[in-house]
Amino acid sequence: MATAAPATKPRDAARSQGAILDAAERLFAERGFEATSLEDIGAAAGLSRGTPSYFFGAKERLYGAVLERIFAERQAATREAFEAVTGWAHEGRGSLAAALTKAVEGYLAFLLERPEFVRLMQREDLSGGHHLREVTRESRAMTDAFRAVRHAARAHGLRRFDVENAVMLFVSLTFSPLTQRATFLVALERDLANPTVRRRHVAFVVDQLRHLVGDA
Repeated sequence: MATAAPATKPRDAARSQGAILDAAERLFAERGFEATSLEDIGAAAGLSRGTPSYFFGAKERLYGAVLERIFAERQAATREAFEAVTGWAHEGRGSLAAALTKAVEGYLAFLLERPEFVRLMQREDLSGGHHLREVTRESRAMTDAFRAVRHAARAHGLRRFDVENAVMLFVSLTFSPLTQRATFLVALERDLANPTVRRRHVAFVVDQLRHLVGDA
């Protein structure tokens, strides 16, 4: 006969769940889903080996919780990064170049501060991305900002560019290079953790985006 788990105080439960999510994120990013066990996660979190199962049940549910949490962080960071772009489109505040610079800087800052996001997305890509299709994730801030710019294109003398092309260009020049941080970027001697190198890269990305939208 199964025995009931001991009662857990809400504060202690929240702390334990946070520790489990932190440990799971780190291990899933480092080892991948298949090579990480719930027992490994419990030990890494400094808890009993059965605690992850108690709070999250199956490993798939815990992995989904990890993905949902990091996507929520990504969406919040992206929304904040693109606020200047949306503001420029709606109110004409400042220049588009300055707004795009803030967007690129903000998004790169998130990616550099949260390398686990990059690693998890790499692993999802290699495994077919089926876990991503099973979790709730919001990812509209970037698309919405570029759509606002296109809506205001005529008023600002821009061309009516393809929003998906703008998103593709942005991601290709920000996220994608960091998936090759230890290979391609090393060959280019482009260390985006270096503030001087990163400023030059940001300027390059902004130039490409301005060319796409016709901001001469």
